Amino acid sequence: MAFSTPSLNDFVRVAENGLSSAFFSEGSVLRKGVLKVLARVFAGVAYLVVLLLRKMWKNAFVMTCDVETLVDFGRDYDLPNKPESYAKGLVVVKSDGSAVTIPQGTVFTTDSGIEFECVADTSLSGGIAGTPVSVIALASGDDSNCSTGMLLSFRDGTPEHVDESVAVDSEGLSGGAKIEVVVNGNTEYWGENIEEYRTRLLNYRRHQPSGGCDADYKGWAERFASVSKCIVEANYPETNSVTCVLAHFSENSDSIAVNSTNVAEVAAYINDEIRRPVTADVRVVSCTEKSVDFTMAISPDNADNRASVRSALKKALRSYVPGDVVSKTDLIVSLKASSSVQSVSVVAVGGSESIELSLSNHELPVIGEITWNEL
Repeated sequence: MAFSTPSLNDFVRVAENGLSSAFFSEGSVLRKGVLKVLARVFAGVAYLVVLLLRKMWKNAFVMTCDVETLVDFGRDYDLPNKPESYAKGLVVVKSDGSAVTIPQGTVFTTDSGIEFECVADTSLSGGIAGTPVSVIALASGDDSNCSTGMLLSFRDGTPEHVDESVAVDSEGLSGGAKIEVVVNGNTEYWGENIEEYRTRLLNYRRHQPSGGCDADYKGWAERFASVSKCIVEANYPETNSVTCVLAHFSENSDSIAVNSTNVAEVAAYINDEIRRPVTADVRVVSCTEKSVDFTMAISPDNADNRASVRSALKKALRSYVPGDVVSKTDLIVSLKASSSVQSVSVVAVGGSESIELSLSNHELPVIGEITWNEL
């Protein structure tokens, strides 16, 4: 049974009744006044003890504990919170074919002032395609995540024989996260919010390490701030192989794919001999984004309701895995439960009643175009 806490007024009333019974009658106004003062004093002292007991009860469980106790649970399980992280990936630098090296530490910057540093000396090969250069953001956070094709420039001047425009490659720069969390009065920066961390700890408690079960791979991959969700496909694409499909969710972007730089980092961790089951053939891949168009009917049709439905739809799509079928019926149930509109209906998904996500291509749905109608 849950621990229930009476109100302070309930305690005062109980104390007053108890004192009245102990002192028998109430013969004067003075006695009534003294009685009420004593009742409040006794009730206040007892109430402090009950509040302490309630706090102890609450912090006995991962589901309800405060953030300080949550961090302690993480230490016990050797499952710390994700630290703040920095966006990383590849940018394409072009040259005229001359022998040019981009040295480690070279800084590229966006028009908004976000800076990225070259992580290793890179020799440019020249040609139309250009040369991929590995970079990492100098500051953590979502702001450093850049979409495909975004242009950067050299902060400290363009080297000779090098094109001044530098473009983010086809996978984008991703993995940046920075969430402010207050722990014991001190501000910390995490790569996940408190409830996401709580969910990971609950998953650990419910699925204890088992020498290579699905939950083990999920836990290993989701330790990284660049991975919000790991879908484990056991015995796929063949017997004794395991495929881990990674996705990264951001409130500021609809993109969910994880770039090859972050995939390689996760793969190296999972495949380390210290943890990988000796017989497992493990493949770590990013999900493939499946852009899905929707036709929605809402009432009333206004900007606030559209934003609410879009947010609920984005959340609902995150629950799917490769091989699932995204259907109108399932989405309507989710949207009615999560959005704040009076009435909502999904008219079409991808122009039809439903759409199937490819298992072999590791497809996960993202929002494409939404057509709005009045319901």
